[in-house]
Amino acid sequence: MNKDNLKTLYRSSDINDIWKYGANQKLINHPRYGLISPSEYRQKFNQKPCPFCGKKMVYGKLSHSTQSKQEAIKRGYQYQDANGVNHINNAGNCYFHPNYVTLDHKVNKARCPELLFESSNLQIMCWKCNREKGDNNNFEAEHTLNFVCDLAKEALNRYKLL
Repeated sequence: MNKDNLKTLYRSSDINDIWKYGANQKLINHPRYGLISPSEYRQKFNQKPCPFCGKKMVYGKLSHSTQSKQEAIKRGYQYQDANGVNHINNAGNCYFHPNYVTLDHKVNKARCPELLFESSNLQIMCWKCNREKGDNNNFEAEHTLNFVCDLAKEALNRYKLL
């Protein structure tokens, strides 16, 4: 795959087709893991905490997804977002666990398709956090700021001035 060809992709369907095609191809040159496929990369984070919500992430299509929406609800895959709207993560006709491991593109793949498989543009997070992030490129900074503010409040509550 020639990276120069990726710059000419404009249709989201083309970008998604390339991403799906590359799911099991060793296209990511990761500084820690070497040449690795997106699927192998996600698998490395099975049972690890999501860097944003801290919930244990899961991986494995057979054990953490279903083709039945009713079964997904029965398994507890449905959750509410910050606005109280119910969601079930799905791709095509498959419904996934809310903390299923995803590979998120820091800079949207539609904006910069040439960064589709660049390790510096990829970050691991659970599907629920990925949905919450959406297209917000400041998500990580905002999340870090909220975490530091909450930590400071906790410290001030715990250790009162004398």
